[in-house]
Amino acid sequence: MKTANATVSDPVGFHLRAAGRIVKLTKSFASEVTIRYNGRIANAKSIMGLASLAAEFGTDVQIEVAGPDEEEALARMIRLIEVELAIPEPEPGH
Repeated sequence: MKTANATVSDPVGFHLRAAGRIVKLTKSFASEVTIRYNGRIANAKSIMGLASLAAEFGTDVQIEVAGPDEEEALARMIRLIEVELAIPEPEPGH
């Protein structure tokens, strides 16, 4: 198992769109991914679980990854939460 902290870069925090991006990435890995924030725990493959964490911009979340591709999964999750969530996804068709 690997763990790391990441700072939420999305200006509106873990809302549904950010949670959807996390779920999409997490589902590409075989490893189990859990995110902890403010005493709460969510499966990173659950959009509602992630949104219910309500992690705010600039706060730290703890990422826990266990499985065959845990190192790659952890590195990608950190990049997504700390960097990519701050960049809006392109609209479909653009």
